[in-house]
Amino acid sequence: MQVDAYVQELGGDKPIHSVLVANNGLAAVKFMRSIRSWAGQVFGHPRAIAMVAMATPEDIRINAEHVTQADQFVEVPGGTNNNNYANVKLIVQMAEAAGVDAVWPGWGHASENPELPEALKAKGIRFLGPPAEAMKALGDKIGSTILAQAAGVPTLPWSGSGVAISFGECKGNIPQDIYDKACIFSLDEAIESCQRIGYPIMLKASWGGGGKGIRKVHSDDEVRQVFKQIQGEVPGSPIFAMKLAPASRHLEVQLIADRNGNVASLFTRDCSVQRRHQKIIEEGPAVAAPQEMLRDMERCARALAKSVGYVGAATVEYLYLIEEKTYCFLELNPRLQVEHPVTEGITDTNIPSIQLMIGMAIPLWRIPGMRATFSKDPNGTDYFDTNTTPQRLPQKHVVAVRITSENAGDGFKPTAGRVDEVVFKPTPEVWGYFSIKGGGGIHEYSDSQFGHLFASGPSREAAIRAMVVALRDVRVRGEIHTIIDYAADMLQSPEFVNNKIHTGWLDSRIAANVKAERPPWHLSVIGAAAVRAHEASACKAAEYLGYLSKGQLPPPDISLVYFQDDLVIDDIKYHVKVIRRGPFTFNVSVNNTAVDVVARKLGDGGFLLQVDGESHVLHTEEEAMGTRLVMDTLSCIIAKEADPSRLVALSPGKLVRQLIKDGEHVEQGQVFAEVEVMKMMMPLLCPAAGVIHFQVTEGAALSAGELIARMDLDDPSKVKRAEQFNGELPPLGPPQVYSDRVDHRFTQALNAAKMIMAGYNYPVDDILEELVSCLDHPALPLLQWHQEFSFVESRMPPGLAAKLEAVTAEHEQALGGSTADRSNTEFPGRQLIGIIKGAVEAAPENEQAMLQQQLEPLARVAKAHSRGPEEYARSIVQEVLSMFAGVEEKFQSSSGLTTEQEMIDALRKSYPNDHQAVLDLVISHQGLNHKMELVKRILSTLVLPNPVPYRALLRRFAALSSKATAEVALRAQQLLEVSLLADLRAVVARALSGLDMFAEADGKLSPTVSANVGSIFSPQPSGDQAGAAAAAGTLTGMLGGSTVVPRKATVREGVFSGLNSLMAPRSVSPHRHSSTGGAITPAVEHKIETLVAAPAAVEEALASLIVDNQDKYLALQYRALVTYVKRIYYPFLLCEPQVNQHGSMLAASWMFDDPRTAETSAKRQNVGAFLVLTSLKELSKGLQVVAAAISSLASQAGVHPSGSILHVAVCNGSDALAVSDGAAKLLATGGPLLGCEAEESFSSVELITSSGPRSPTATPKQITQVVAAAVKDASSLLKAMKVGTVSVLAAAALMPVRNGFVWDMEEQAYKFEPYLRQVNRVKANN
Repeated sequence: MQVDAYVQELGGDKPIHSVLVANNGLAAVKFMRSIRSWAGQVFGHPRAIAMVAMATPEDIRINAEHVTQADQFVEVPGGTNNNNYANVKLIVQMAEAAGVDAVWPGWGHASENPELPEALKAKGIRFLGPPAEAMKALGDKIGSTILAQAAGVPTLPWSGSGVAISFGECKGNIPQDIYDKACIFSLDEAIESCQRIGYPIMLKASWGGGGKGIRKVHSDDEVRQVFKQIQGEVPGSPIFAMKLAPASRHLEVQLIADRNGNVASLFTRDCSVQRRHQKIIEEGPAVAAPQEMLRDMERCARALAKSVGYVGAATVEYLYLIEEKTYCFLELNPRLQVEHPVTEGITDTNIPSIQLMIGMAIPLWRIPGMRATFSKDPNGTDYFDTNTTPQRLPQKHVVAVRITSENAGDGFKPTAGRVDEVVFKPTPEVWGYFSIKGGGGIHEYSDSQFGHLFASGPSREAAIRAMVVALRDVRVRGEIHTIIDYAADMLQSPEFVNNKIHTGWLDSRIAANVKAERPPWHLSVIGAAAVRAHEASACKAAEYLGYLSKGQLPPPDISLVYFQDDLVIDDIKYHVKVIRRGPFTFNVSVNNTAVDVVARKLGDGGFLLQVDGESHVLHTEEEAMGTRLVMDTLSCIIAKEADPSRLVALSPGKLVRQLIKDGEHVEQGQVFAEVEVMKMMMPLLCPAAGVIHFQVTEGAALSAGELIARMDLDDPSKVKRAEQFNGELPPLGPPQVYSDRVDHRFTQALNAAKMIMAGYNYPVDDILEELVSCLDHPALPLLQWHQEFSFVESRMPPGLAAKLEAVTAEHEQALGGSTADRSNTEFPGRQLIGIIKGAVEAAPENEQAMLQQQLEPLARVAKAHSRGPEEYARSIVQEVLSMFAGVEEKFQSSSGLTTEQEMIDALRKSYPNDHQAVLDLVISHQGLNHKMELVKRILSTLVLPNPVPYRALLRRFAALSSKATAEVALRAQQLLEVSLLADLRAVVARALSGLDMFAEADGKLSPTVSANVGSIFSPQPSGDQAGAAAAAGTLTGMLGGSTVVPRKATVREGVFSGLNSLMAPRSVSPHRHSSTGGAITPAVEHKIETLVAAPAAVEEALASLIVDNQDKYLALQYRALVTYVKRIYYPFLLCEPQVNQHGSMLAASWMFDDPRTAETSAKRQNVGAFLVLTSLKELSKGLQVVAAAISSLASQAGVHPSGSILHVAVCNGSDALAVSDGAAKLLATGGPLLGCEAEESFSSVELITSSGPRSPTATPKQITQVVAAAVKDASSLLKAMKVGTVSVLAAAALMPVRNGFVWDMEEQAYKFEPYLRQVNRVKANN
């Protein structure tokens, strides 16, 4: 059906094909959507009625919704509404230019200006509202109250009480003399009128609205203060005074009147929740007053409208006095009101479409929607009286909330600015309208309301609950503030739920500083800290990349991992420290507590926050007073440090007037100026007392953050400062819900280790402990397999899954056995690989590639574990350590690069198209100290037990040359030597076991004298020779300070340097073998000289052969001992060591030239001895044997030894560290012995048993404690033997542990000497 036919069928007189919407914002959007909905239902086309919008430059700039929804728009001047939407001449011109049939004024702007309907009527354009006469009579607050009094409608006491004239008498033009009787023209008249009525009073400008021209006064002084303000806000408007009603409800009646004199009322609404006399929450139908009274309000409203010949939609407002249970007329609004959708919701009508049909002169009784409201057939044609015909009662309740861009936390001050996102999800119970969308905004000339939500339910309680749920889901993000959170809290307050509210209720909440629900303080602190750290890191990273892209060197002190900040929330200052654990993970600490949080940046600029196992969406917005943080739907302010000497504008607006003269004194809390913000007048309060100096003049436009005035404070020390927070964060769990499965724990621990290597920070001890624990778990391979198997099971060929499950089920069953069985159960990786390989080969050739790709995750897991758990653990360790080497190798001095900045510049040139890779390397390198802690722990915990497989990595570590990595390089060099010790020991053992220098006779061993060592009766060196010997070096450790001979670098780190003649080529077999299997050739003497003089570090290999008691005949041990002594004392040995066997003990003694006595009067010859024991328990017995040997040798040489050196070796065995009862008592006392550091875990009596701890499993500290106790217990014997130095070798897990003790003359006791742990070759001192 076409519009013309429709209008003719329903009895109208003028089809309307196009409408100029002379409004903006929500009003325009709501009208367009309502007309489009109606047109789609009636004509089958939503654009059957063309919509023409007016658009200011500001509307276009913010991408206003009403402009984009319109069929077309006409551009109009910007600025205040006097230039556009309130400009009657402009509206008429635009209507003519656009060729529209009608103009819809909406609400506000020119909607109540009677000049508009007059001017349009003259142009033949329909005005979708009342005629000029009725608007003049009712649109003016004073005039409408006069007419209401004449119509018998109750009114409050006011300045025009008793003044009355009916519309019939005046025809809408109230005589001036009668009108003036109700007005106030001067300050004196205002005071006199207020005194007569009685305070409190509302002083109002008749033409005011939207908060302008209205003030509440309680005294004559307040009247004097605000009267000029009211006059200035609405220039030329008449002013009147009205008694401020006591506790009351704001109730109103929706009226609809046609051009034929029919008037209908569509029930009532309750709009009692107001701030600054502007509505925030509406609901309907009203339930605060008795139904009879509500029906009487409707009757009076219809009568008033009929008496003035009203046409269109109107609202009659009443105050219902709660205590008196009476009502009074407030005003009649000759226009459609914002809250009209409440009425639409309870009556199922479309009021804007009814306005349009009334404009076409269709009578009410023919409009389908109105007929349905009166229980008539919507398509019927029968006449009915809308005044007497009963209506269909509402079957539901509707609650509405106005969404405004106001800061509810700061007295509902309006805000303007950009809007990034608007999210609203309508449901059958909740609907709404918004005048903006994401990418738009609200400018300083807009109305603060930009949205309106409505919720319906079968009862008031149900509607409230639906609205609260809807508000919690609404998200508006941008520069503006909204009242969404506050409104949701308000709806749930006991007063609102129990309907115990009144018109001053919201203002009282604002005065009491009732705040909306905010995010928990700890979440605000954690979230703000993480986001600021993320943003700071991103900013610094962008800055760093910017330097690189320009070919410049970045500053050396840019930190991308560690941050700290002060956050002020609700006048409490939180000092936070943030450590990055990864690209998205942060550790936030406050005082002594910390929590991990995950923060990922979203596409809209916000963050997805995970903390304590919960997720939150967080957005931030910078504004004049700080950072607004919105978490989910709740918000708070991260405030800047307050500076009360600077008075700034919080939002765009206009400085209307200065209430204090420039340079005058102002008190704290005093109003010093008024600003107009989005049609609202806002007072500005001074935060502190002082002298004010304005920086802008009256009438100046203000931008957010602009300085309005400066203050010379009376007492800056009295300014309130934020209080420092000294508490702690509440106990919080991990950021994400983690599984306790070992494979998941392993993945997390491995990822954390990799993050450390990438330069981030995790607790090293915890991560390594977790990693080792997971690697040791026998179920790790199976769980990793199951994880991948679950992904590909459904895509496997028939039968393959069953085969694989059968194998893993058998392994799983084995794991379920005893602990001993589980430890020896190996994952069937090879078997699984075979099954997978067979399945791929059995598949058709054209499907093999796809199947192989599908099974690749399973094959990867099976292969990784196919060589056992040790090999898998090694692969993980190598992966982590390789990350360290790969980065730090790029930061070593090479090719002339000496500074870190030069190295970074070289990296920039190496990665010309990938500067992010350079940044990643720099971040990793910045975490070097933390990385080294993990590397050192891994080397000690996982590499040290078996360093052989890590030789390639250890060589890379040992080659690191920077000072910062020296510790790791040294440790790697030591581990390399340990890794090669077994090979070195084999070379030495082979050489010694094949020597022909020993012969076994009568069960005893006799040495063959070396050609290079004289007998004890050989001539002694002269003094010069002795001095030369002393100058040539000193004995290692035991004989004083020494300089280590630099080892020659070889392919194998110099470990085998000088031993080539002892290492048979791999392709050549030894010519013949001795009984011990050692090579016989080359010559014996050559082998001895080679071992004694070689630069290779054979000492440890020899020592390990000495403490190894696996040689049944002691032959290898014997030879190792002799070679060890000769090597250590070379070239100071004066005679061949004399070795004797005493049961399980070996005792050796020798003479040497003591360089310590060089150039002194003391004799240079001294005696050394070596005692090999199977247990420290035998120390006293062995000392007696050695004492006899020393005495015998000394007497043969004719010397009196003093300060002799005694070597003791304790062989590997179960009783090696068993000690005497005396030593055991010393250990039981705990604490250090002979000055060595105590091992806490070894100081208890429980560890000291008759057999003692096993040497191979004891720690070095434990071994030192046991040895110290044994030496101390034998001190008297050692002193009697005149032993000056005792060196004790004991078997340990990898290599022997050497401990030295020196006689202290002052304390007359032996003292532990840590420098004697090492034995090194010497060279001449220069």
